[in-house]
Parts: sequence; structure tokens; C-alpha cells
Amino acid sequence: MIIIVMGVSGSGKSTVGRLLAEKTGWRFIEGDHYHPAENRVKMAAAEPLNDQDRQPWLTSLANLIDRHLQMDRSAVLSCSALKQVYRDQLMRSPEAVRFVYLEGSYELILSRLKQRPDHFMRVELLQSQFDDLETPSNALTLPIDQPADTIADQIMKHMQLTPGNAETEVLLEQLMFPEAPRWRDNQLWFTDQHAQQVVRVNLQGESHVVAELDDLPGGLGWLPDGRLLVVSMTKRRILALSDHKLALYADLYELASFHCNDLLVDPLGRCYAGNFGYDLHGGEAQAPAELILVNRDAKPQLAAEQLIFPNGCALSQDGKTLLVAETFASRITAFTVSTDGSLTQRRLWADLNGAYPDGIALDSQQNLWVAAPNRSRLLLVKEGGEIVREVMPVGDPYACMVGGAENDTLFITSSETDNPEEARRLRSGRIETLKL
Repeated sequence: MIIIVMGVSGSGKSTVGRLLAEKTGWRFIEGDHYHPAENRVKMAAAEPLNDQDRQPWLTSLANLIDRHLQMDRSAVLSCSALKQVYRDQLMRSPEAVRFVYLEGSYELILSRLKQRPDHFMRVELLQSQFDDLETPSNALTLPIDQPADTIADQIMKHMQLTPGNAETEVLLEQLMFPEAPRWRDNQLWFTDQHAQQVVRVNLQGESHVVAELDDLPGGLGWLPDGRLLVVSMTKRRILALSDHKLALYADLYELASFHCNDLLVDPLGRCYAGNFGYDLHGGEAQAPAELILVNRDAKPQLAAEQLIFPNGCALSQDGKTLLVAETFASRITAFTVSTDGSLTQRRLWADLNGAYPDGIALDSQQNLWVAAPNRSRLLLVKEGGEIVREVMPVGDPYACMVGGAENDTLFITSSETDNPEEARRLRSGRIETLKL
């Protein structure tokens, strides 16, 4: 089910929506974040939006609703939905999509808007919102002159919703697109790809920017001497951080078919890096890619070819088996690791039946946690493909890492989108945690 909390700006849609999502354990979606940049500029300049302006926004929200319903995933969406024609575009069926209208007087809402001067929608636009508002006849209507928590409880009671808790907890949010989580020195390290940063965060949610790149950062790892390695994705390089400065460690440009992505550094300091193989976001046809080995002398060589979007990697406890997520082949492929780091005996480890594996992590039982963003789930998979557990985080999961003081926590990087422009605009990236 999708519950759309609607009303004019300042009626408390986001506040009530977040509270309702917390009470149900559902995902909360801030509809305002899906306005294109042009709309935000107009509203900041006190220019009212017209039907044409709102159309791409409504299309984005309708697509989002469809995706959640296809995944059988409930959510709370805050969205003004002022006109009936807008609501018709978002409606699917009365059972699947339900509206809650937050009703308040112009004077009350004006007083609220004056208390949030930093919001992109100017106070001067409030009258235009009331002018556009067509009071819904098919919505639960609730007055806003009462506490937001009371309103959320009224929605729960009227719609007979069951209280619940999200399976995961949010440790850090407002990120652009977090990836490549790594546990080290009692902190989680990760890259915020579209912010072009390497970040670390402690278990109290206190974060610190470790390094900034002039490129998209991909996977992370550490050499035995303690130097941090980070993939420079579009330049197809591995950089090393030393004395707070990044310098070239290995150039993969001649071997990588397209942008590099994740990175695994083994205990001996050997690196394995994947790449896209083709321009994913540019609409090119899918093409196979390589997994590249960088030995301890920092010289790159091909480790494996004809992989379909080789992405996250995981190394078995004994160091003898390397698992590779072939994202768009929907499979985990295993290799035997030779003493010189070369890979042999390629074989299927697990067929994921349409789930696209991105980041992966082995647990203490050598079962594999798989972030499958196209399923909005984390899958715990045994060799052979049996799925023994599924977890639905707040956002779509893109990578994961087992860590924590007792190695009892799964850290998850999640986002509402992997589209670069949307990721920068929405800042919907999160670090989530799951106690194992």
C-alpha cells in the first residue's frame, strides 16, 4: 500500500508522513525532492508552478509508486497533489493507493511557513496553492490544528494499520550515493560517490570526510602498510592516500573497458578491480568486462574476462576462493585464487534468479549477503543459490559489509536512486545497520 499525505505547503505533510512511516516501519518518500531543478528555481523566485511544470514531477512520483507496488513494498509519500487530475495520475486502485488530506486555514499555514525561511518554496506562493487546491472527496481528511503525532495515530486507526518496526536502523543519512562500505578501526568507511568523497562514520553517527577526489570514487581497501586505496572510477585508476594526499597507485586505463567500480584488497596487498564494460547510464548496449588484478608491485594484469558487469567481490576466510557479483547476469561467480593471485577454475556459485547483485559480503558461516537493489532487498545466500534470509532496508541496498565491535552488524549503503543527477538532487543516500 502507498499512503499519500497531501495538502498545501506548510500543512505538515512531511512531519506527519515521517511519523506515520516510523509507526508502520514503512519507507518515507519526500515528494518535494522529486521536483526537477527548474521547478525549485521557480518556487524559490516566488513563481507559481503550472500544470506543465508539475507534469515531470508527477510522472516521477507515479513511476516511484509503480515500482513500490511491483515490489510489494509499502511506503508513505508526502505530496501536495492539489488537483484531482494530479491525484488521478497517482491513483492505481483504492486498495493500493490511499490519500490523507491535511486540512488547515490559510492563516494557520501562513504562520507555519513564516517559521521555515530556508525552505525553497516562498511564503508568497501560499495563496497560489490555495487557488489550485481542489478539496478531495476520496481522502481521509484530518484537521492540522492538533499534534502531528495525534494525526499519525488517527491515520493508523482509520486505515487499520499495524504498528511495526523497520528491520534496519539508519545510522547516517542525507548522503548522495554511498557505496563500498568497509569496517576498519571501529568505524565504517565508505565512498559517497556523487559527492566525490571518502567518508568514515562511527557507531554514534558522527562522520568525517577522509578524502575528496576530482572524480567519482569507487571501491576501497587497505595495503598491508596501512595506506588506503580508492578507485577513481572514470579515470580508471587506483589511488593511494598518504600524508592526507591522494597519489596514483595503479593505472587500469589500458585494461578496463569502461569505468571501474568496486575493489577488493586481499591481506597480501593484491587488488581486484571490476569495471562496467560499457556506458551504463549513456544507453550503450551491454558488453562484457574484465576483472583486473594489481599485484604487490602495483602492475595491473587481466585476472578474468567475459564477465557481465563485475562488481562487488568477497574473499573466503581461507583466502582460496574469490566471489564476484556479475550484476546484470544475476549471478555470483567463484574463482580459485592461485598463490600468485591469478584466478582459475571459474564456476557458478549461485544463480540469483533475476536479482541483480551489487555489493556482497561473507558472514561468519561463509554465507553471502547480497545487496540486490532491483529487489529492494538484501539476500543471504548459500552456495548453490538457496536464499536463507531476506531483509528489506529503508532504501534500496547497493552494498553491504559485516562489521561492528563483535562482528555482529551488517552495514548497508542504500539510496532511492542510482541515477547520478537524481542522487545529487535527492540526497537520499543512507547508511543503515542490521543486528545479526
